[in-house]
Amino acid sequence: MGSVDLVLAVIAAAANLAFAAVLIGRSRGGKTVPRIFGRRQPLPRLRATMHACIGLGMGVGWLAKDVFPPHSTGDTLLLNVVRVLLAAALVTAVLSAFRHPRPVRDKTAR
Repeated sequence: MGSVDLVLAVIAAAANLAFAAVLIGRSRGGKTVPRIFGRRQPLPRLRATMHACIGLGMGVGWLAKDVFPPHSTGDTLLLNVVRVLLAAALVTAVLSAFRHPRPVRDKTAR
């Protein structure tokens, strides 16, 4: 594994896991809607789950890809775990996108 791969894997894991921790911390355990960079972050628990899955799936999966020999049982198991984590991240991203209340502009009110 090259040094660039290692750095990118660590950055992906650390950034996503840190953002998940900030979401949970600022939302007081998911009870309030936190503001990060001046923007409201609705559904903080769902977003934190998404970032944790992305961080673990991309970062840790990327780091551990060279631990097992190719096409071994451990390699296959790791690949399947990473796929499940990334699929869970995708599902939570879609859920947060559809559940997020969006303001409706009323053109007749203008």
